[in-house]
Amino acid sequence: MIRYLLMLSTAAVIFTAAACSKPAAAPAPPAHPNISGSWVRPLRDRDVGGIPPLNEIPLTEWAATKLKAERPAGGENQDFANTTDPSLRYADPNGYPRISLHPMRFKIVQTDDYVYQLWEYNQNWRQIALNVPQDPDPAITWYGNAVGKWEGDTLVVDTISLGDKTWFDQAGNFHSDALKVVERFTPMDATHINYEATIDDAKVFTRPWKLSMIIYRRLEKNLELLDYECAEHVYEKLFKGRGGKPEGR
Repeated sequence: MIRYLLMLSTAAVIFTAAACSKPAAAPAPPAHPNISGSWVRPLRDRDVGGIPPLNEIPLTEWAATKLKAERPAGGENQDFANTTDPSLRYADPNGYPRISLHPMRFKIVQTDDYVYQLWEYNQNWRQIALNVPQDPDPAITWYGNAVGKWEGDTLVVDTISLGDKTWFDQAGNFHSDALKVVERFTPMDATHINYEATIDDAKVFTRPWKLSMIIYRRLEKNLELLDYECAEHVYEKLFKGRGGKPEGR
C-alpha cells in the first residue's frame, strides 16, 4: 500500500513539473494599432494632400461673399500687412483642423482612455477622450470637444464646439460655430497614417466635404519638439505703423 501511494505521489510530482515546464502562452496582440510617436506633414508635398482648391469647396452664397471680403496672408488675394487672418492679426491659436495642416512636427500619445496631440507650432495640444459619448453642450474651445473610438484599425474622432474665430488655412477659408469635424486616422504601415476629415458646417457650406493627407512618422532617435511661437519682433514687422501691436485687441 505504501509503495502504491509513493508511486501515485511520484507521478503527481512528474505531472506537475511537466505542466510547469510548458512555455508561457504568447501575449494577446494589441486590440488596436499604437500610433504613439512623432509625426509630420511634409512641406509642399502635393502627394500628401490637404484642403481642396477654393473652387472645389461648396460655399453658401453668404460664405462666398464673406470670403471675398477677407484679407488673407496667402493665396490669390493676399494682403499680409493688413490681413484679417486671426492667427496672424491677433496671434490666436490656429484652431482645428488648421493646426494639423502645418508642416511642423507633432507627437501623438496614445493611452487606453485618451489620445493626445502635442504640436511643436506654438506649443498647442489637443485631448481626444476615447469611448465616451459626445457632450451635448460642451464649452467652446480653440480645439473643440473631441471624442474618439476605434473602428477596426481606424481611429475615428468626432469634434464639435470649435467656435467661429479660426480659419482653415491662410487663404481665408473660414467656418462658423456650427462646424463639426469627423476624422479618420488609418495607419497604412508602421511609418504612414492616412488622415481624412469630413467638414460639415451648414452655415458656410452647401454640403459636407473632405480633406485628406498622409502624415509621416519621424524616425530620429530621441526626437524632441522644439519651442516655436510668435515673438514680439513678428508683430513689429507685421503691424508696423500701428505700434507693433495687433489691432482691436
